[in-house]
Amino acid sequence: MVYASWVAALLTGLIVGIVMMLQPGADKQNSLTRLFSPSSENAARVMGNTYNLVLTRTYLCGVRDEEYKPVTANRLADMMADYKGWEIVSADAHKLILLKREHDLSPACKENGYFGLNEDGMLTLFHGLPKEQEVVQTFYRINTAKMEASLSKEELENLKQGIRIHDLAEYNSVLSTYGEFQLMEEE
Repeated sequence: MVYASWVAALLTGLIVGIVMMLQPGADKQNSLTRLFSPSSENAARVMGNTYNLVLTRTYLCGVRDEEYKPVTANRLADMMADYKGWEIVSADAHKLILLKREHDLSPACKENGYFGLNEDGMLTLFHGLPKEQEVVQTFYRINTAKMEASLSKEELENLKQGIRIHDLAEYNSVLSTYGEFQLMEEE
């Protein structure tokens, strides 16, 4: 908790400093002194600025979601406490981008994810049935001759039609099962 407070304070200071340094005609040496002066009109202006907080999530299935939230400078430190564990990707005078790498499937992949083969014989994760061709992520080329010799017709047909996944365990299971049929470059 103490660490999060220090990070929030440091981040707020960085953003306020950037804003002050970007002010036209700003005296760079005395900016902080003026900022923290109780009678400073700059303090009110900076603390009233609105920043765009961009929350970016990446998921194991290849999906990337972004959420945009406006936040005033005086609420920035409080907001940062809510995003403990997020990585600061970039910060400037108007925007702060945070990233969180989720070790799970995205809600969209859980809702409508299917593994199948694309037209090039690549194991692919689709949003919807493979015939709809809405690719989320492509993995590797499958040695179809080896797979046809090893699997039953039903298992082959399941892959062609699309194997529905609902969670991370099913996702990993499909990758593991078909990984043995991965076509290596020299084959």
